[in-house]
Amino acid sequence: MKANGLDPVQAPWEPSHTPPKMEAPWIPDCSGLCYPAPPGRTVDILSRLAALARAMRLGGLLPAAMDAMDATERLFAQRLATLLDELPADGLARVFSTPLAEMDTVPQAGEERFNEAGVRRILCSVRHFIHHPDVRDFTLVLPARLFSSGPLYLPHVHALLYNESPRTTLAIVEDGGCTRFVWSDGPSLTLGNDGYGLPGGFDHPRLEALPIIGGLPVLNGVSDIAPLLSGFGPAMDEAVRTSSGRVESALALLGEIWPLALHALHRHVKALCILEQRGYSRSHSPPEMPGVIFMSADDVEHIGDLLCHESSHVRMNIFRRYDAIARARDAGMEAAGFVSPWRADRRPLRGLVDGVHAFLNVCRYHRRLAGCHADSWPSRVIYERQRRNVRQAWSTLREHALPTRVGALLFEEFALEEPLL
Repeated sequence: MKANGLDPVQAPWEPSHTPPKMEAPWIPDCSGLCYPAPPGRTVDILSRLAALARAMRLGGLLPAAMDAMDATERLFAQRLATLLDELPADGLARVFSTPLAEMDTVPQAGEERFNEAGVRRILCSVRHFIHHPDVRDFTLVLPARLFSSGPLYLPHVHALLYNESPRTTLAIVEDGGCTRFVWSDGPSLTLGNDGYGLPGGFDHPRLEALPIIGGLPVLNGVSDIAPLLSGFGPAMDEAVRTSSGRVESALALLGEIWPLALHALHRHVKALCILEQRGYSRSHSPPEMPGVIFMSADDVEHIGDLLCHESSHVRMNIFRRYDAIARARDAGMEAAGFVSPWRADRRPLRGLVDGVHAFLNVCRYHRRLAGCHADSWPSRVIYERQRRNVRQAWSTLREHALPTRVGALLFEEFALEEPLL
């Protein structure tokens, strides 16, 4: 007999325990979380809901922000509110699935909601409407404050928009399937709005195309994220260019050995930031920018490892918006922290959940790589080391974790997968 899919002696919780109340009890399962899965699973549904929530949050912020705006900016904000009202829910979810959408709709720590920076952040939300094929037939004159900190990043164009003189007005016109940029001092630009971004070889003095690697936008040149990225040591332009071939090769390798993982990555990962090389691989998935991966680009096999690792965190972060997954049985032990096989310092229980989840995916990547490429001996070494680490951390979770209902489903998958390593 099994309890919750686990042998009774291994069950990390007893039937007498009531799981912590979930924030969203309607989540039916954790499909697509443990390993990459085809589209349409629960992880994809929650991702769309998170994007829709950003649009709704912006709608709630706009009226209060207007009090800190001048008359021209208030009219502009009212037009943004109208655009929000006009778009259906599925369109809003697509529009606000872009890399900076979370940052633009959540006030940053230490930033008063509607001071200078806060107002600009709200106004910057216009970027998510510009050049998106779901958004049609509008004209907006962009406020000068949008350019007070430099060019405006446009996610659907993946380019920097310049308007350096406050005396020059810039109008955006979406009409007839085209996006028109019109500057009052003469220049203009028209782009076909077909959802495919800028054409190859595009060049314009006031719309600067940014790098794309393997279909993923690279955000190193976007000033809005500089404060968040600077502590990680971003690569400079030349290093980004020289890394592009390695990243593309890693994506191709992932598609060869694990096609489903590549497909899921392109659904959930929205952009990359390339970090400078320091003699060791490093990566991060900032919760402030859901779907963005910071990563070094050292060698092809390690890049694939990092992509599997961080895209696992991206999927986990989607679920964690709605469900805590698990908590420690003992608050005192949580305060002291748990021994982690991946860190020298003690970690909260959440760190062990993330570690088991991510490194199950890393192990599968290296096992597939070693199976497809006989000369990939480092993958065998990495696989053996991470298999031991996963088993050690999972043993700790079984003893000390109290999962939510959704977390229990995920733990059942962990329990099935760990013996197969």
